[in-house]
Amino acid sequence: MNENPGLIKTALDDLTYQVNGLAMRTHNELKPGHKEIFYQRRLAELCLDSSLEVEVEKKVEVWVGESLIGHLYLDLWVEGCLIVECKAFGHLLTMEDVGQVLTYLAATGSQVGELYNFGRPRLENKRLLVPKNVQDWQKHLYRVIHKAPGMKLPPLPSSTSAAPGRKSDVPPIRFKSVDGKPILVEIPSPSWAAIRLSASRQPSVPESVSVDIPKSAYAESGVSIDSGSRAVELMKSAVKSTYTPSVLAGIGSFGGLFDVSALKEMKSPVLVASTDGVGTKVKLAASVGRYRGIGHDIVNHCINDILVLGARPLFFMDYFATSKLNPVQTAEVVTGVAEACKEAGMALLGGETAEMPGVYQPNEFDVAGTIVGVLERDEILPCQNIKAGDILLGLKSSGPHTNGYSLIRKVFTDIPLDTFFSELNSTLADALLTPHRSYYPILYSLLSEIKALAHITGGGFIENIPRILPDDLNAVIHLDAWTPPPLWRLIQSEGHIATDEMYRVFNMGIGMVAIVDKSSAATLQAQIPEETFIIGELVQGDKQVQLTK
Repeated sequence: MNENPGLIKTALDDLTYQVNGLAMRTHNELKPGHKEIFYQRRLAELCLDSSLEVEVEKKVEVWVGESLIGHLYLDLWVEGCLIVECKAFGHLLTMEDVGQVLTYLAATGSQVGELYNFGRPRLENKRLLVPKNVQDWQKHLYRVIHKAPGMKLPPLPSSTSAAPGRKSDVPPIRFKSVDGKPILVEIPSPSWAAIRLSASRQPSVPESVSVDIPKSAYAESGVSIDSGSRAVELMKSAVKSTYTPSVLAGIGSFGGLFDVSALKEMKSPVLVASTDGVGTKVKLAASVGRYRGIGHDIVNHCINDILVLGARPLFFMDYFATSKLNPVQTAEVVTGVAEACKEAGMALLGGETAEMPGVYQPNEFDVAGTIVGVLERDEILPCQNIKAGDILLGLKSSGPHTNGYSLIRKVFTDIPLDTFFSELNSTLADALLTPHRSYYPILYSLLSEIKALAHITGGGFIENIPRILPDDLNAVIHLDAWTPPPLWRLIQSEGHIATDEMYRVFNMGIGMVAIVDKSSAATLQAQIPEETFIIGELVQGDKQVQLTK
């Protein structure tokens, strides 16, 4: 077979051929339409499955003179030599995208970079080699540097200093990769000087600084302060998007400050607080690299928990803990938290990110949150006039929400999460990781017509409904009043679970139950912009739930 005379051969051709195949598989599996991070994660997983060493978000120091001014973050660093940059654009790749990879080549001394665009109907791929001249990459450098706190970038070279043969008026820019085996590369100053593969590798830090900089004792213990700072930078804009004029101090402070002057307009304001977690749903999310939905889960769960008391949310505080901090993963979760807070008109006032090796297993994480809301004292739910004959109105769930996942994981232990089930019209992962919905938007304005609300979470119908019942009443649930979605039938059949246990563990497609007067049930149903079900009624009893057909 004739070789392509236009193709420059390198020592990495076999590796790039293999990674290109994995990139095509990633594109075929996920299709266009997702965020860049999902393609990056999936491609990393496929590389690892193919026994390739891969580092996600490889960190490279950027030095000017004697100052560490910031860092570069490479999407994927494969086999310690190949740069992979992932994009997800609907448009074609631009020279700015090419310049980003050229910068990474210059910074690492790597021979080859692969640039992929997963956002097109067909995978777009560019194979890039080390530039011969600095001007090919240097103009893109500042766009891709993540500056260190308080640092300012020096001005770019002037037009005169950028001419051949002239000395640059900008100090040399040097790079240092920070991994177990640092690659130290000194790039010529940002004039028109050539960068060649044969360029000598010299210490990239000033002579006054030791090349073998020891890690701090804290870093040696497994905790990275730099990763925490990086995570904060990635999530900062999402968090600030939730701020209202009531937020006086939030992210970066020792505590959040929230102006409650508006409560003076209320007759008798009562603050409501609740704390909860997402549970073992985080294990499923981590196994498929889907993190943002977990942020929605924790916020909406907490919103529903104070809604049943009649409260509107004021602000939220989140807690994220893991064995080893992955800034992108952490930022994805917190961005999900911020998105859900913004949808509810609630401020994400602050939170905590904790890296705790030895407490959590590798790649494990946990999410929890605290919500504070407010209501008038005489509007606290449940009401005192709940009586026999009142109707139980059920609102649909969006899935398992955040409960029962320990049992779910056991049921599906031997079934891949990417398995497509026709009865679900989705993969198992899509069905199980649908975020917990919030009932606040459709119920808050109707609370005056509702006597009580029960959020069907852990404990299902059997444990949650009695929490709002008077001591002398039972709730009768008619199991034929609605048809649970196919997911519940699949869980029950695969797990061989008794019907009573299903209703004790899961929501069975009903995520919120309202107790209303029988005479006003139809009117309330008409005001709710979705299908609802009359699933039962209250009878005389001793605060129990009766399941009937």
